[in-house]
Amino acid sequence: MGLTFKLLGTSDRPIDIWIRDWGPVAGNYFRYDPSYARGQYKPGATARARRHLNRHLGFSPRAVPLVLEGGNLVHNRRVAVVTEKILEDNKHLSCGEIERLILAVGFEQVVFIPVEPADSVGHADGIVKFLSPEVLLVNDYVGSEFRDYRRRLHRTLERAKIATELVPFPWFCTNEKHSGIWSAVGCYINFVLTARGIIYPTFSHRMDDRVASLLDELTPLPKRAVESTALARLGGVLNCATLTF
Repeated sequence: MGLTFKLLGTSDRPIDIWIRDWGPVAGNYFRYDPSYARGQYKPGATARARRHLNRHLGFSPRAVPLVLEGGNLVHNRRVAVVTEKILEDNKHLSCGEIERLILAVGFEQVVFIPVEPADSVGHADGIVKFLSPEVLLVNDYVGSEFRDYRRRLHRTLERAKIATELVPFPWFCTNEKHSGIWSAVGCYINFVLTARGIIYPTFSHRMDDRVASLLDELTPLPKRAVESTALARLGGVLNCATLTF
């Protein structure tokens, strides 16, 4: 279902990173240089990891001159959703230039959504998920301090008119950090979706059953739950740790 790799950090100590972020997106490699990770890896580490990955893939994805991680591009093959973090990471480009570079890889529309409050990573795959071309899951943020953010997010998605149904999806937050990065415990939306089924995270929480029931209502695809608390405490969940094609 997925591949995992390690890059060498500045102290020659192997550091886990999320393959979704530096792996190919829609057959393309974007420039992996997010502001939250600058200086963390030795020069050439990403290039070496990508060459190794290319041997597994059997092809070399095209390089796109845009700083963008795979975790910050959620799409249904037609519409690409990214957070406004991409504007911060590409200050040398205008919003229009960024949009054109994303459209050039094969998308028809780009939607820029706001970043979650105080999130230095700023990835869209912890906020939204296309369950199908016509259904977009969106964190419900119920009972949290993100009420204002939720309103801004929904207003942005509604104005984009992307011809999808917006479905609230369970979410909770532990307010914990690991090495300066917010824990992703409670981020159920970061699940793996393939044509053959869904692998979704659970966190030994009362919401686990609610997520299972909702997914059963929304899609007939086979599903498997994976307890993911330990992984999520590092800042990402199942979508972050896998590549799907």
